[in-house]
Amino acid sequence: PMREMEIQNLRWEEIDLKSGFIRLGGDRTKSGEGRVIPLHPRIAAFLKRLPRPIQGGYVFKDRYWPRKNYLKAVRNAGLADFRFHDLRHCAINNLRLAGNDHYLIKKASGHKTDVAFKRYNLVTEEEMKGMKWYSGSGDDSGTMDTYMDTIAPASSG
Repeated sequence: PMREMEIQNLRWEEIDLKSGFIRLGGDRTKSGEGRVIPLHPRIAAFLKRLPRPIQGGYVFKDRYWPRKNYLKAVRNAGLADFRFHDLRHCAINNLRLAGNDHYLIKKASGHKTDVAFKRYNLVTEEEMKGMKWYSGSGDDSGTMDTYMDTIAPASSG
């Protein structure tokens, strides 16, 4: 769930393969606050295979995406109107679909508010078909607690 510039400017010093996290300082995030991002096992394996300079430095040689190559890859994949930022949307939505709590995803993605976070989550009708219903008591009696305190408090005066 990282932003494009967070990835492009990723430094070896920010990667903790032993713990399985990327640790970004406040100077590297949009919010100005440090953030810890868990590493997907495949990304960790990929990073372990990359050559690592003794003195650290950037993980990726280039500080930019070769736009021409990127557009060609998007076209070859049959994607229309696709931007790099769409990958962030996909990652956040996939974390939700995997069953992660939205507070956990917000922490990893750096979203401070639910309003910003909600823009990244698209719920499909297919997902809604799998809606789980709370029964309360564990039986399927069909009854539910509908109590709601609708009486306004008495005024004192």
